[in-house]
Amino acid sequence: MFDLDIAGVHLKPPTYGVLLAIAFSAGYFEALRRSKPMGLEAKHVENIFLLVVLSSVIGARMFHVLFEDPSYYWQHPTEIIAIWNGGYTLYGALILSLVCGVIYTRLTKINYLAYADLAATSVALGIGIGRLGCFFAGCCWGAPTKMPWGVTFSHPESFTDVHLKHIPLHPTQIYESIGCFLIYGYISWRAKRHRYQGQLIFHFLIAYSFLRYLVEIFRGDTYRGFVLGGVFSYSQFISLSFVPIALLGIWYCRKHKPLN
Repeated sequence: MFDLDIAGVHLKPPTYGVLLAIAFSAGYFEALRRSKPMGLEAKHVENIFLLVVLSSVIGARMFHVLFEDPSYYWQHPTEIIAIWNGGYTLYGALILSLVCGVIYTRLTKINYLAYADLAATSVALGIGIGRLGCFFAGCCWGAPTKMPWGVTFSHPESFTDVHLKHIPLHPTQIYESIGCFLIYGYISWRAKRHRYQGQLIFHFLIAYSFLRYLVEIFRGDTYRGFVLGGVFSYSQFISLSFVPIALLGIWYCRKHKPLN
């Protein structure tokens, strides 16, 4: 936690919350920075940003409640709205944000793919920073490891499973954070060679899907559940589903959506 005194008011904002706010802010200013050379309107960037913040919180929470721990929330329904206690799933945020983006662009009659391409670097940057918040909160923890870079979580308020505290774990939050910063660099480089609409968002989806699939191998929070008889985690299954969709999107957009 941060320990702040502002105008005589003592505040202790959680590190996770501070980094999440920084993640959203960085994504917003990144989108604003890139919108002008892409010829996109700042007012739509602002509206979409607010929509993404709201849909991210709702989508991340809904996915966690419905797929990762439904029996608990069936027994404790009032806990569904207790978002301050944690319990979010990134893919839920990403999927609902994409859907809400489609709805917004249809209603306002603007180009969805153009704004999705704009968002690609912002999302990569935001996830990279957000996962640092996960690291400090102790959520999204890794499996036990004997590797020299294993980390231990011992703080009593850490979200790490009580049975895994004081045990060296894979820093999966850091793995994903580093991976997302690399994806951010790649998409930024690709943006300078932008040849067709949808190129950046589909490249991001493929790159992030591969990254997330690999990181899931080292995750230790197995309570999130598995599919196909325990073969894949929910996030691995979604990652595998995104890849063919993105490849089809690339094939279609290369043929039918060239940049002028």
